[in-house]
Amino acid sequence: MMKRSAWTYSAVFTLVAAGASVAMLDGCGGDDTTQAGDQDAGGDGALDGTSGGDASNDGASSDARSDQQSGDGGACGLLGMTCSTNGDCCSVSCDPQTKKCLSPINQCKTAGSSCGASNECCTFVCSGGTCGATLCISDNKPCSSNVSCCGGVCAAGADGGASTCTPLNAACHTSGNGCTTSGECCSSFCHNGTCEGPSFCTQTGDICSTNLECCGGLCTKAGGALLGTCSVPAAPGGTQCQVAGDVCGAGADAGASDGGVPACGGNCCSRACAPYGATNVDICQPPSGCHPTGELCRTDNDCCGGPGEPGGNGSVRCSKALATDPVGRCDNGNACRGNGAICKLFGSSCNAENNCCAGNVNVNHTVCQQDILGIPRCTGVGNCADAGSQAGKPCASSADCCGLACVPNPNAVDGGAPLYCGTTCVPKAGACTTSADCCPGNACVIPPGGLSGQCGGGTSPDGGTTDGGSGTDGGGGTDGGTVVDSGTGCSTYGQICSTAGDCCNGVPCTGGRCQFLP
Repeated sequence: MMKRSAWTYSAVFTLVAAGASVAMLDGCGGDDTTQAGDQDAGGDGALDGTSGGDASNDGASSDARSDQQSGDGGACGLLGMTCSTNGDCCSVSCDPQTKKCLSPINQCKTAGSSCGASNECCTFVCSGGTCGATLCISDNKPCSSNVSCCGGVCAAGADGGASTCTPLNAACHTSGNGCTTSGECCSSFCHNGTCEGPSFCTQTGDICSTNLECCGGLCTKAGGALLGTCSVPAAPGGTQCQVAGDVCGAGADAGASDGGVPACGGNCCSRACAPYGATNVDICQPPSGCHPTGELCRTDNDCCGGPGEPGGNGSVRCSKALATDPVGRCDNGNACRGNGAICKLFGSSCNAENNCCAGNVNVNHTVCQQDILGIPRCTGVGNCADAGSQAGKPCASSADCCGLACVPNPNAVDGGAPLYCGTTCVPKAGACTTSADCCPGNACVIPPGGLSGQCGGGTSPDGGTTDGGSGTDGGGGTDGGTVVDSGTGCSTYGQICSTAGDCCNGVPCTGGRCQFLP
């Protein structure tokens, strides 16, 4: 069985999230949040390589994670970086084919594979540094060892009776536990009787071992524990909208149509709730380009309207509870909304800002336009029918690019804009900000809160594999990038398409992109 779902996930994490992380990722596993069990986000305790209870006595290996204690990002490889062994990666997961560091959430390890934590394994059992062949024992069931339990702790009852598996989260079942309904699971997804992950990142409250796995960017652990549960930043002044990767709308019950997609994007910060390619569960879609209000961020420059971002006043900040927190959330800033901010399309009944810095939507309809995922964003590009090609021009989101992807600028270090308009789709190994930027069959691997990731890696949403061959970039480019064979994968939400049949999960092909009509 596969971990968290019957599919091996494509890297995205928003990473390359996992995978690809970028130089902006300021630390490896050493910034995991360690708490005394209060689940509050914000601590910066280092991972000390030990586990709670007596788990270490059962042979659970933590040596591979020892280098994660360094916060300078140099002791271990960030997601997407070149590796030779699992120990080279902060995520302790090196793809044997691509030789790139992966996020554990993207691809689980089969029985006999080396591991540093149980949630790396398809069975959620890591014993003696090796993934077990039998699925972990569910919460409150009889057990004989810590490593056999889904939550990592086997303990005697208060009355001294037989030992049972202690729940990692008392409020819901973490992944690996048995289930009958999705509502029982912290992940909100019960598949074939087991709680599994429905998204490219781990849901709040579900099991984790590193910050990089979590949709909220924080893995909260009891002191000294190897395993914890995912949480979201307690950012002062931050909104409570759902961040990219969170299950939204009807979630696992949505079905293969837009029947479960909530109006105006529900509670998603991105205002886009749509099926995730690998599982068909509705999640909050990662918006293209800069991060709008409420989304995760690592620095002020990640946020729409932040310093260096075009079309704003530079007042938006990445709000963090503590300066040492690895991630925060983009705040509202002051006065008008800069390019990339979520806005209200003219004639729409959705509740959003109409005061873009480029003008008021009610006066000038073109200052709020949809990006390649259909998300309405503030922009100063004007009418795309008259604007001509935007290739190579600075952008805050793909709404500035008139159909092209808005991608990281390799020359930004030389004083150039952080993002610029690229091609229709980005080939494998190319820079991206969201999976919609990438050519079909690839996903954008990017650290939670990060602005830059990399396309490609892993398997396609339908369970196919990358062919390793050379192809075009799918968007008229001439760089000859290596891409997934067009016959092995469908286009995920926001990616290019020619017909509805190209799109995963019954999503329609609208204007050359897989997306629901606004």
